[in-house]
Amino acid sequence: MQFKLPELGEGVHEGELVKWKVKSGDQVKYDQPLCEIMTDKATVEIPSAFQGKVAELHVKEGEVVKVGQLMLSFEGAGASAGASTGAGASATAHAAPPTQSSAPKTAASPVSASAAAPSVSQSSAAMGASSPEVGRVLAAPAARRMAREMGVDVNQIRGTGPGGRVMKEDLKSGAGAVAAGAPSPVTRKAYPTGGEEHVPIRGLRKKIAEKMRLSKDRAAHFTYVEEADATELVSLRNSAKEIGAKQGIKVTYLPFIMKAMVAALRQFPSLNSNVDDEKGEIIYKYSYNIGLSIQTEDGLTAPVVKDVANKPILHLAKEIQELVDRARQKKLTLEDFQGGTITLTNAGSIGGLFATPVINYPEVAILGFNKIFRKPVVKAVQGREEIVIRDWTYFSISLDHRIVDGAVGAEFMKEFIKYIENPNLLLLETI
Repeated sequence: MQFKLPELGEGVHEGELVKWKVKSGDQVKYDQPLCEIMTDKATVEIPSAFQGKVAELHVKEGEVVKVGQLMLSFEGAGASAGASTGAGASATAHAAPPTQSSAPKTAASPVSASAAAPSVSQSSAAMGASSPEVGRVLAAPAARRMAREMGVDVNQIRGTGPGGRVMKEDLKSGAGAVAAGAPSPVTRKAYPTGGEEHVPIRGLRKKIAEKMRLSKDRAAHFTYVEEADATELVSLRNSAKEIGAKQGIKVTYLPFIMKAMVAALRQFPSLNSNVDDEKGEIIYKYSYNIGLSIQTEDGLTAPVVKDVANKPILHLAKEIQELVDRARQKKLTLEDFQGGTITLTNAGSIGGLFATPVINYPEVAILGFNKIFRKPVVKAVQGREEIVIRDWTYFSISLDHRIVDGAVGAEFMKEFIKYIENPNLLLLETI
């Protein structure tokens, strides 16, 4: 019997096989991870929609696989009713899970798993609302993933969705909230002292290379750098940090910077836009969804923090914290990468004065935040100049010169720095 690559999301027709998590001869259970697929949006973990023995792997790591293409052959009970081994997978990253089959196919059956399994809607109608009571329940892939993260047996949850399907809300109400995992630090490889190593460019590193090359080929990059007195920002963040700690929230500078970006973008909307080169259009965005560059052990990724304008600082801090944890634990979904309007990259924890970041095409701007450090500066104090110690930093913004003129970029930075140096002004943004 055969397992084919399921649909990976709307508009996604293929992906690169990054890693097999099974091999020939392995016994596989339902929902067991089979492989990792890298799409243009994210790394997708494909769970098994069958139970049995892996007979043969038909795709090699590093190959590009199209939706519906044969991935592996297996022997055993086959895909159960409701499984989508050839089509119909969730847009959030995983193949649709199986349900209990009343008449499993044998290994000798020539029918593929994808052809043998009825659609989810057919299965639901046939099983009726009582299906969660018997065998394996219907559940969206995202719900199954959540159940695994929570350590909950999804088959023990009564679903309230169509046909008894288990929804995320059922898990939250039936098993409590997901405990936030501990941060996953980036580990560094121990390298040998001699020789050389040849490593294929694949997976996330390959997608980064393609994305950067596309950005450099299409966008006309220029970078503008400005310095800022961050003393008041440091003070406000320290106060917020104490409040957040009492709620188990790690408050960094990023929420404040994102809020300052939104305040300035409202005055300069051309920076909060995408460019469609095929149609020759600029698409102005009036929502503020900020991509956040996150370094992982596999490379740089940029999931999106959505609707920044309407979220308070502590809410943003918690969301950023969870996003970073999921990125480093390889748990991001396609949905995490959709809708970005501008990107923020942060190297401040590592160091450096400023850099020239590469635009996250088709966006037209990316802001770089660097380290905050103490330095002596000349300030006017009570009508006279004095040398005082202040917290200082630099911001660098790369812009697509085809869309954003140099003067506009400079004026944006002037407005943005105003909010960095006077962060209390951000309170007026909510009035």
